[in-house]
Amino acid sequence: MEEIYRCYNKGCGQDFKLSDNSEKACTYHPGGPIFHDALKGWSCCKKRVSDFTEFLNLKGCTTGWHSNVKPQQPEKQEKKVSSKQEPQFQLEITPEHRKPVSKPMERPPEDEEMVDLKTTVGASLKTQLEKLNLNATTLSSSENASDGSVAIGTCCYNNGCKARYEGPQSNEEVCIYHPGTPVFHEGMKYWSCCQRKTSDFDAFLNQEGCETGKHNWQKPKVTEEKKVRVDWHQTSSIVCISIFAKVAMPEQTTVRANQVKCEVCIMYEGGDSSYTKTFTLRQAINPSMSHVKLLGTKVEINLKKAEAFSWPTLELPEPSEELDKQA
Repeated sequence: MEEIYRCYNKGCGQDFKLSDNSEKACTYHPGGPIFHDALKGWSCCKKRVSDFTEFLNLKGCTTGWHSNVKPQQPEKQEKKVSSKQEPQFQLEITPEHRKPVSKPMERPPEDEEMVDLKTTVGASLKTQLEKLNLNATTLSSSENASDGSVAIGTCCYNNGCKARYEGPQSNEEVCIYHPGTPVFHEGMKYWSCCQRKTSDFDAFLNQEGCETGKHNWQKPKVTEEKKVRVDWHQTSSIVCISIFAKVAMPEQTTVRANQVKCEVCIMYEGGDSSYTKTFTLRQAINPSMSHVKLLGTKVEINLKKAEAFSWPTLELPEPSEELDKQA
């Protein structure tokens, strides 16, 4: 009975008899395997596949005789260790070489003076405001035609002004008023346009205005405080707060900040809605390098970080929240 051998040619692996070698009955790969960028193939042919089983079943590209000689494994080269080891140079670390550990920046006080952030109006908002002004002009002209003159004794509706209409001469008077909005925070009361804080409500009402202009004898629209979606993200140097208030009114929108607080007051949707909030920031910022963008669909507040590292949260947690996390 003729002996059966195993063929060790790459890609063949079939059993054969010596009589089979009378013809070139072996189909194999003379090259070596190649694995590159998750693709597998043989160096002797161009076909490449990603599946390993498919790679093993790739048909050979060369025909020849079967071989029952097992290929020799490459010898492992032993590393020659020299008896004489060269001395290694070691740097002696002295106090001068040690890098000083920077102390964390102390948190600035929250009662620092607030400053107005630089504000720009985007093209999308300008277009919507132009349409809004055309509608408002048409509406006001029709109202004036039907209302007639202002009634004697009508009070001025500008914030902080206590004047009343006494006749046409009242229109020539100078109105001293607050163009901003009232802010009530942590027991303190003040106007967003000026930072004269007081805890007494009567003193707040009697604060003289900070701007001059003309009296307003028409009752303003009643604005509604609505819930607004607020998102934030950060880079290594900027914290960006996005407040999705559509069609913000530039003259009635103020954003003020110091190093650790940001006060936001937005009149939007043509003055029908309002949004106010004071953010107590997690870390310090640089107000002079921060700015605000008023866009058609949102107000974007870009705060420049005082130190370039990641904030875990936008706002500083309450002391009770920190204790709960530590527990």
